[in-house]
Amino acid sequence: MSNEYDNRRSFRVSETVYLKYESITNDEFKGGLAHYKIRLGLTDGANSKLTEIESRLGEAMFLLSKESDQVSRCLTLINDKLNVVIGQVPAFRESSSALAKQPPQTCDVGADGLVFSSEKPMQIDDKLYLRFLLSSDNRYVETFCTVVRLTDPPDTSDPAWQYGIGVEFNGMKPELREVLIQHMFNRESETLRMRRLNLEKLEDMK
Repeated sequence: MSNEYDNRRSFRVSETVYLKYESITNDEFKGGLAHYKIRLGLTDGANSKLTEIESRLGEAMFLLSKESDQVSRCLTLINDKLNVVIGQVPAFRESSSALAKQPPQTCDVGADGLVFSSEKPMQIDDKLYLRFLLSSDNRYVETFCTVVRLTDPPDTSDPAWQYGIGVEFNGMKPELREVLIQHMFNRESETLRMRRLNLEKLEDMK
């Protein structure tokens, strides 16, 4: 089970996201995300509970996928439908809409960090408060992170995005990290399924 978890955790996907970040001080970073959000007047509320449920549901779906691919796909569709409904709740819609005002960009997303494009140069070990919304299924992620790599920008569609910033997530709740792992696993499974269907079509055409 450990190897399977490590393999899922190592997935990296190219994903369109709506992203916002702000620099924080070392003292704010040491104080932790919960304390930082209290200072900003923010609370987790229902968002935290839904994230926990999403994590447990995702793990159950992963185990079911080994027994029945069809059942797993049905549950994924039901879960996606519920996410759409949840997205209409005012508190979640407000949070999502604020991020959705940001220009979407293609990032390299993993369970431990991501690489995004930035207008501003940064330095190794800079600390950030990061929020992003995955466009494929509207999953919302927020975390502290540390700049660990400077690279080429993964998205060059905007000339202003001259810098590629690689960050490592810090202090992310385990249930939120598991949501990311499940998201990437589902994306990978769907990609493999589509490849398999395309190969089957090619075989039928012969």
